[in-house]
Order: sequence, then structure tokens, then C-alpha cells
Amino acid sequence: MTLLIYGSMMVLAMGLLTSMSLLGLVHILITIPSLYFIKKTNFKEMPKSSWALLGLCVVLIFSVIVNLGIMHDGLKPILKVKYFLFGFLMIAPMSWYFKNYFNEKKISYLLYVFCMAALVAGIAGTIGRLTGYNPVSMRSVNMDRNAGLFGMILNYAHNLAFFQIIALGLIFSINKIERFINKRFLYFVFIFNLYALYTTLTRGAMLAFLAAVPFYFLRSNKKMFVGVMILITLGGYAGYKISGPDLLRSGSDTERVSQWKAAWAGFKERPIFGYGYLNFEHHSKEIKIRNNIGTLEFNGHAHNSELEILACTGVTGFIFYVTWIVTWFMEMYKRNDVLAKIGLPFIIAFLMSGLTQSTIALGVNLFFIMAAYSFTQINFKIIKEGF
Repeated sequence: MTLLIYGSMMVLAMGLLTSMSLLGLVHILITIPSLYFIKKTNFKEMPKSSWALLGLCVVLIFSVIVNLGIMHDGLKPILKVKYFLFGFLMIAPMSWYFKNYFNEKKISYLLYVFCMAALVAGIAGTIGRLTGYNPVSMRSVNMDRNAGLFGMILNYAHNLAFFQIIALGLIFSINKIERFINKRFLYFVFIFNLYALYTTLTRGAMLAFLAAVPFYFLRSNKKMFVGVMILITLGGYAGYKISGPDLLRSGSDTERVSQWKAAWAGFKERPIFGYGYLNFEHHSKEIKIRNNIGTLEFNGHAHNSELEILACTGVTGFIFYVTWIVTWFMEMYKRNDVLAKIGLPFIIAFLMSGLTQSTIALGVNLFFIMAAYSFTQINFKIIKEGF
């Protein structure tokens, strides 16, 4: 059991920025421990946020069933609910593992693998951007933007933003975690990946990282929080304005706005349970036609997590989604251990990334979000004094 749990965490560390195939192995490894701990868990002690997440899982399933007549893929989207469900189920085995088998070397291995994977992805993506050939994936790539190893620019960029906000949190807590990882190595990985993040030219991912940074000071220094927020806002706005055509892409803006309008129109058409989980993208074009929304050639998901939830699950799913976010945020705010300090700004990064991309509906991003959620429910202050 311990090997399965640790193995799943190691594969997560290797795959979150490199390979969707590797990430698929995570669910295979963690399934047995997750099912085993259903009987062992005292559910009265589970965090409130986990119950909101479980409620969201139920609504996602129900939204498919009640919309079966219009579901493009029938019952198949129910299988995708596993991403959210494992966010709930992984809490118990991971908490048990660290409570009973806390080992500094194993945490160190996880951190080094996590950072090395990010570094390899960034270097390979950079070489691909400069030469047109990615030496790790061994394929020709677009030279305009850094796509890491995923090949999908937005997937890589948003996961990289998540990684960077975690790396920054580790740097801010270096006095407590330097026994796990060399600080100079950590600094190098963070600085290099700032460059890698910029070269993705993904505005939403960069915004997610920058907007989350001030929240490292929310609990400890309100004046610093406000000051850093103002500084980042002014600096970010100035940088955006002088960046030129690389970031000023009006066509992309128009396409996203059309999807936002279509998602809102879809929600108004089906306000209770929406169009069904992952089903809005299959109806977005017809919704645009009915509501006289332009850019018919651009379709797909809502490019906004909240609007995606509204369009797919209606107000019912949205209530559980918001409750999950709010309770998760409050749980992190009340704690003072390293993971809680990182968890708070991570939530902001997750929310901000969802303004321009439906990260809540994309598997590779959901892996990161749900892994981060499960890990932040492990209270290391109880497990190891001083951490």
C-alpha cells in the first residue's frame, strides 16, 4: 500500500509538466489505496471542502444523465468525473502515508523530481521554440511559442504557472524546507521557468501567476499584500502595453469573448443542470447561431472555468463549485504550515487561470488542480513539528 501511494506521488511529480500518459498511471496506482481507505476513514473528520467537491461530482454525473438526449458522447463524460472524484479520494491515503511514514528523504526525492521534470520540460520547449525540433519528444514543433513537452501550449503554460506559484512558495519557506532541496537549485529552476513561462506567450497563465503572488502576504502582512498587488498590477499593465504583437492579440480576444457569450447564453437556456458535463463545447456553435453570436468558426469549451461550470451543470453545479473554492480557501487561511501557505495563492492562480481557459474541464490541468487540493489537505504541522 505504501509503495502504491508513494509511487502515485512520484509519477505525479514526473508527469504534471511532461506527460499526460504518465499522469494516467497515477489513477491506476492510487485506485487501490483510495478504495481501501474508504472503510478506514473517519468521514466526520474530512474537511468541509471535500464534501463540496464530492457534491460537485454527483452533480456532474447527474447533469449527464438528465441531458442524455442531447449528450454528444452519451454517458462517456461520466468517466471524466474521476478527476474530481480522486481529488476527494486521495486525501485519506496521502494523509495516512505522511502521518505514519513521514520520511525526509522521500519528500526530498519528490521535490527534486518535480523540479527536474519542470526544468526538462522548459529546456526542451525552449530548444523546440528556437530550432523547430523538440529533442525530448523528438518531433517538429511550432517555433512561435514554448509548448514544453505537452505540445499543447495552453496546457503547458497553465500547469507551468501552477508550478511557479508552488516554487515561489517553497522559496519563501526556504528556511523550513532547505533540508529537502538545495536552495540554489530551487532558485535556478524558478528563474529559468519564469523565462519559460514568458515564452509560452500565454497571457492567462502569466496573469494567473502574477495575480497569485500577493496572496503570499495576505495572512502575515496586509500592507505588504496591498503594496505587492498594486506593484504587480501597475507593472503587469505596463508590460502588457509595451509588449507588442506577441501579447496584444485582438483576434484571440474576440474568439474568447464569443465563447463567453455562448456559455452564458447556454446557461440561460438550461439554468438548472446546464447542457451536461463536457457537453457545452459540442453545442456552442448552435448556441451562437440561435443567439446571433459571431465567430462561428471558433468553437469548443467556454475558455472560462466558471462559465464552463454554468453552461455544463447550471446553477446547481455552480453552487457546489463555489462552495468548494470558498471552503478550501478558508481552510488554507486558517492554517499556518507550509502547504497551507502555498495552497492559498495556488487557489488564486487556479481561479485566475480559469478566467481565460477552462482549466476546470481539461484533464491535464485538472490533474494538477486536484493533486494540489489533495496535498493541501495534509496538515504537515501535525505530522512533523516545525514543518
